[in-house]
Amino acid sequence: MFASEKIVSVGSVRDFLEQKNRKEVSKTLASIPISIAGMSVMTSTTKAHAEAAYTLIHAFDPLIEIIQSLAYPVGFVMICAGFLVIMTGNKMKGIHIIKWAALGFLGMQFAPGIMALLGEVGRSIGK
Repeated sequence: MFASEKIVSVGSVRDFLEQKNRKEVSKTLASIPISIAGMSVMTSTTKAHAEAAYTLIHAFDPLIEIIQSLAYPVGFVMICAGFLVIMTGNKMKGIHIIKWAALGFLGMQFAPGIMALLGEVGRSIGK
């Protein structure tokens, strides 16, 4: 069903502190975007990381859909609970529950779109 686990050994702290690993760290640092006079410079390694991150983001799409699907019944139950609280005589608390249940439901529906918009802005800045 799922891919098998892949275990990668990165060494110990002592290995990291040795000189041979410092060269590897400097190679890694060379792949970080550099800002020169306000202009972004991206290396090919950074672009590969961006593509990998984009793929990783879309790996969570089924989980996001499940959470969005659960927002409807939870919102429905909370709105019903708010009306029950109103029926018991606590009008202000019932309206408060209904208001926040509706706002939470809308937030859950718009959150993936907002995150996609922020991702596109980040990718356009990185180019």
